[in-house]
Amino acid sequence: MNVNNIIRCLWILFLVSACQSNPHEANRFPSEELVVSQMDSLVKASELPGFVAIAVNNEGESITYTFGNAIWNEESPIRANNIFRIASMTKLITSIAALQLVEKDSLELDEDLTGLLPEMASIPILTTEKEYIHGKRPITLRSLLTHTSGFGYFFTDSLLAEHDATDWNYEDLPRRFEAGSQFLYGTSTDWVGKVVEKISGRTLEEYFRENITGPLGMNRTWYNVPDSLKNEIVSYGHMGDDGTKELSEYPDRIPENETQFYSGGGGMFSSPEDYTKLLYCLLNNGIFEQERILQEETVNQLFTEQLEGISMDIEQNYFQQGLCCNFKGLIKPTSNWGLAGLIDTETTAYGRKEGTLLWGGIFNTYWFIDKKSGIAGSIYTQYLPFNHPATTSLFDKFSQIIYQNYNHH
Repeated sequence: MNVNNIIRCLWILFLVSACQSNPHEANRFPSEELVVSQMDSLVKASELPGFVAIAVNNEGESITYTFGNAIWNEESPIRANNIFRIASMTKLITSIAALQLVEKDSLELDEDLTGLLPEMASIPILTTEKEYIHGKRPITLRSLLTHTSGFGYFFTDSLLAEHDATDWNYEDLPRRFEAGSQFLYGTSTDWVGKVVEKISGRTLEEYFRENITGPLGMNRTWYNVPDSLKNEIVSYGHMGDDGTKELSEYPDRIPENETQFYSGGGGMFSSPEDYTKLLYCLLNNGIFEQERILQEETVNQLFTEQLEGISMDIEQNYFQQGLCCNFKGLIKPTSNWGLAGLIDTETTAYGRKEGTLLWGGIFNTYWFIDKKSGIAGSIYTQYLPFNHPATTSLFDKFSQIIYQNYNHH
């Protein structure tokens, strides 16, 4: 082979190598400098003391943005591995746990749960006439996962807010309607947690550690944060009943006592880095670093609309001030619900695709998984009331920056 042929072969090999490696050399996400330049002024204007946002794609590439302090009254730069109260973001983990049991044939989505949890099935329905009746339709795992079981929160239903529990001998507030007939966001996922504990014989803390958080390496995700990590917990607070007051910090940043009640609907602590592992796992069809926590078919069910003939137009719903501004902008009349969260049935103006699964926690933490675009993201602040515009506007802006500057190669 002459010199020219050798040079030609080497050049071809170089081009082939460059073509093969190029997609992985450059992160598809916008640069950190671009994100910082567009986010910093907005976060400063919001006057939020601490803020974290992360996005990840289905290749495992990610972009992280942080601003402010972890402990509000100290010089303590916030990090993506600080620990936050994730509240209802616990629901995604609980839903995954229940679906793991479905995969193992330990229960079915549409079986009557009366025999398993008679204490749940016996809870009466409170009618609009303020009368108590016993339900006729069975409560199923599907109705619990989709918040169509009739269970609500005292801060999402006016009759439940007025309910007198003086002589109430049941484990939960009354239901508000027959299972499968309406949507009401509430304690359904708490009951899913009880289902998981009853079938597995483990507490939720134990079950999650053995089957979800442990395998995914989510070592900062707990109900009871280990002593060695407690200093990583960030401050949290409130902005008054109407969300317009100066942010005030709660005194119990680090819980004094361990909880013995593991709520399937809330109560966990996690870090943004930890929770991103979970989001990436679902974006990657249930696998994270060779660890499979759900079958691909089950993951697809998470993104499948479950509500047929049930409206999610909650514009007139009751919301208790101080806890929840409302669901406006988060839940739309066209929205639906999957087996683990809200499904947005519309593509956003900045490009997040229809079919995106999303939800959040009451202290203004939010997540989304857009499988069609191959992008998931989450943001973290720590204050009440929920769905506060200071945070949701930043959620939208961060998402907009990600989508409008994303390199699809």
